[in-house]
Amino acid sequence: MPVISAFCKKGGVGKTTFIGFMGHYYASLGKKVLIISVDDQNSIFKVFGIEEKIFDVNDNYLEFLLADHKDLGDILIEARENLYLIKTLNSDKLSLKLTLERSQEKILKKILDEYNSYFDYILIDFPPSSSRLSEVLLDLSDAILLVIGLDSLGLGGYFNTIQYFVDNDISINGIKYIIPNGYSRNRRAPRISLEKLEMQAIEFTPKAVVLPPLQDKSIIKNLQGEGISPFDDVKMTTNYDQAAKEALLEDLKELFNQIEIK
Repeated sequence: MPVISAFCKKGGVGKTTFIGFMGHYYASLGKKVLIISVDDQNSIFKVFGIEEKIFDVNDNYLEFLLADHKDLGDILIEARENLYLIKTLNSDKLSLKLTLERSQEKILKKILDEYNSYFDYILIDFPPSSSRLSEVLLDLSDAILLVIGLDSLGLGGYFNTIQYFVDNDISINGIKYIIPNGYSRNRRAPRISLEKLEMQAIEFTPKAVVLPPLQDKSIIKNLQGEGISPFDDVKMTTNYDQAAKEALLEDLKELFNQIEIK
């Protein structure tokens, strides 16, 4: 089953939240899902309200698996039913090891292949910073999703991402979908940014599908603050938030149904 990466050379675009919701969506369908965080902040844990598990055990990080100090199951952390997370301790050291010891790339690929036999989907959450670890994992991905913020800085992140791929010989054709985030019909800047992004995508990533934009909704921040996913069967404290959560849930289902990755 596919290895899917969510990437952007710009922080704060909603990439981690998107990949978290996507993983929970697949898990809610009964699929076995693994999300690997290669961001040392491990923000994906906060999406599910389990950030205490980042530091509760000090030897269940990806690094210990690569060093053959732990087995595949030892570093899995259950976030929801059918949904598991893996955390990273020091991606800079991992990247250095990958640079100095080329055999580590084969070990990393073997680990992904072994996890692939247990999981229906492997999703990878990246930091916006550059690293050898990011380059290797992007190369090993079956599909790359770019999450792009709909403002001038977000568009800059799109260009920086394309330049990063070119500079590091990562295939542009690996980018299957572009997800514009932070859209609002009532604000001029996101509308203009979306139009520019769609034009630039035709030129620079012609094989990528630009999906309908995700709306800028306050309920997402409320959910993040409480560690709740839209796919959690949890009643919100106010009718307004509950209605907003249900609307977001339907929007996400419609969006994820448009993503087809074999």
